[in-house]
Amino acid sequence: MKRNKNRIWVGLTMAVSIALSGCFAESKATPKNEKVVDETVAPSESKRDSEVRLSHAGEIEALGEVSTYDLSLFFADQAPMIAPEHLVDTRIIYTHLTSEATHEVFVYDTEQASNQSIYKTSKTIGNLVGINDELVWSEYEKVEDNASSWKIYRMKLGETKPTELSKGISAFQTSPPYVVLTENGFMWVDHKATETVTTSNLVQYSPTNGTVETLRTYTLQEGEKRDGEYPFDYRGSVDGALIHQSFFDQGDKTSRLVSADGSFDEEMGALIDFGMGTDYVAFGKEGRAKFVSKSSSQTFEYRGSQTKISFDAFRFLDDNRILFREGMNRLLIADLSQESVATLPNTGGTTSKPIYVDGRVAYGVLKDSGLITFNTIDIN
Repeated sequence: MKRNKNRIWVGLTMAVSIALSGCFAESKATPKNEKVVDETVAPSESKRDSEVRLSHAGEIEALGEVSTYDLSLFFADQAPMIAPEHLVDTRIIYTHLTSEATHEVFVYDTEQASNQSIYKTSKTIGNLVGINDELVWSEYEKVEDNASSWKIYRMKLGETKPTELSKGISAFQTSPPYVVLTENGFMWVDHKATETVTTSNLVQYSPTNGTVETLRTYTLQEGEKRDGEYPFDYRGSVDGALIHQSFFDQGDKTSRLVSADGSFDEEMGALIDFGMGTDYVAFGKEGRAKFVSKSSSQTFEYRGSQTKISFDAFRFLDDNRILFREGMNRLLIADLSQESVATLPNTGGTTSKPIYVDGRVAYGVLKDSGLITFNTIDIN
């Protein structure tokens, strides 16, 4: 039996990330041969009793001490959109496609104002994340039948050669894995697909003991009436994994956003992005961002200035403050305790997704003039 290919891409988040690649640290990993499960036809969200509309509080003075670093000198004949992907002390780690055939991992040292390439590959680097001085990233390349061959590597700063953690082939429109962070280490989803069944393994690498283990396996029986589970998008947090998945019952489908620990489980249609903190789950849709309590019916919503504007990159600074991005040029901070959203100071240009590591925020900005900067904020 041939697999049905007349379906709509599931990964609205991933489709957006492809279109805007270079600004994303988590979800730029996936090429365009994504598995499809009709996610544009979105079911209604679960209704909640208490919803508060967040007001706009104008521009915030500062979240903390801000530092700006000019990297334009290293890209004299280019104007790329680069983005911090990890922070370690004075070092900012990022990836960059330096030519049509070379993808590199760079370390920018803020004290020495130096920019060093520490790894090169002819494959496409999907995404990179880190814990302290240990980096983990994914790579992929196209192979026969529109499939992708992929590998996941680890390497400590100071080492010269990476170690392979996992590898595979993503076929039948499944996506190569991208790596996220959880409380216990690095996590990804490995899809193994045939014409009759797709098996998806939730895999975790622990840098503490050096082990790679499968945490859970999802199975989807293919055919005219699909049956089973398929995790098509996922995020990590200090409180575990949050997974957007489809459930099929003899062809009938529902989509749910589910935390691995069971603290959150709601019906959920197409999302631009999502994230999870200790008390709240955040997600972005066209024109609005929502913050939903994990333990009560409380929900907060923020409406954008445009009905089609996107919201993504939710970073939980603490239980009530969430940093996120509106469109491609503004960073916002939601303070749920104050029921308000403020705008971070903005001097114009395209803004990357921010990262948040050990009390520090980092993001990249590309000005129309070609000025390329990394910006960091030591959060108060």
